[in-house]
Amino acid sequence: MDAEQFVGVTGIQSFPVVWSESFDPAALLGVFSHPSWVLLSPSGEVVERGVGGIDADSLLERAASI
Repeated sequence: MDAEQFVGVTGIQSFPVVWSESFDPAALLGVFSHPSWVLLSPSGEVVERGVGGIDADSLLERAASI
């Protein structure tokens, strides 16, 4: 299944979805399972990451602290 098919099946439309056959970008960000999330600073530094979903309020709270 490619990224477009995954988005179509899951209905995810709230954030960008990319696909890499090598999985290098995911490994670079420390993502080894799904769902996972990574919070980046404006300069691209990994600030926080987690496994599992995250609700909008929690995400906004974390982002506000950067």
